[in-house]
Amino acid sequence: MRVLFAGTPRFGVPTLEALLRSDHQVTGVLTMPDRPKGRGRSLQPPPAKKSGLEAGLPVFQPEKLLRKNFEATLRSSGVDIVVVIAYGKILRPWFLQIPRLGCVNVHASLLPRHRGPSPIEASILAGDEMTGITTMLIDEGVDTGDMLLRMETPIDRQETAGELADRLAQTGAELLIETLDRMERGNCPREGQDHSRATHAPMLTREDGHIDWHDDADAIVRRVRAMNPRPVAWTESYRGDLRIFRASALPDKGEAGKILAADARSGLLIAAGNGAVRLEEIQLPGKRRMEAGALLAGTPFPVGRLLADKA
Repeated sequence: MRVLFAGTPRFGVPTLEALLRSDHQVTGVLTMPDRPKGRGRSLQPPPAKKSGLEAGLPVFQPEKLLRKNFEATLRSSGVDIVVVIAYGKILRPWFLQIPRLGCVNVHASLLPRHRGPSPIEASILAGDEMTGITTMLIDEGVDTGDMLLRMETPIDRQETAGELADRLAQTGAELLIETLDRMERGNCPREGQDHSRATHAPMLTREDGHIDWHDDADAIVRRVRAMNPRPVAWTESYRGDLRIFRASALPDKGEAGKILAADARSGLLIAAGNGAVRLEEIQLPGKRRMEAGALLAGTPFPVGRLLADKA
């Protein structure tokens, strides 16, 4: 089949690479425009663009996916199907109606649970034991279309969102190829979603990473895992906002937010609403990201003080 790939971040690259290895013909890559990044704010291409150009594919980067600008291009390419994975734009009805077999989305959750742009983070925050990939036909709603194939996988209790995303990216690539092959043969299952069971995973902001020390220790650790690599969990401290990349829950008790231990062996141990949280990899303003023990060697935190107490 002739396939147009629509995707932007690194998460979709394994799917694009799998398509290029398959018997299907990739006609081009539809992705977001280059964006300024880094301290120099120089324009950087999205990962999908890099992979597309390396494969010698046409790359389309419209700032706005307008019918008057792109319909002719899409029709002339004669695509049978559009594969969408974290593209970053909502596809309008005119677009959905052009491919002969429609548009297939690779979604990183077991739909209808965790619809929206942040399903991986939402699954960790919710304490789900299982997640997976769902391929689905795109309709005019947000992740509301009919499901095609699903593949489940357990979530490890120490796994960060970034680590889980890397695993699911490979799973998604495998499942997408199976989906296309079965669609081509005419034996791919199709099932409507139970909308009454749907949950939503909205776009994350910096505030989603804020730690409330009155929460249970397990919930705080899940937030740390879910916010790694972005937007990163953080908490106020008397030394400035403290970014937290890795942490673990312990049964110690104390006043929520109080420093219970601060040494190379224990790390930085903070009391939570129930239990305590050992901060294992952290970053203070103006310093590099490091193991808590290494930071504490040159930056002491007094035991018994509230972490955010600036007095």
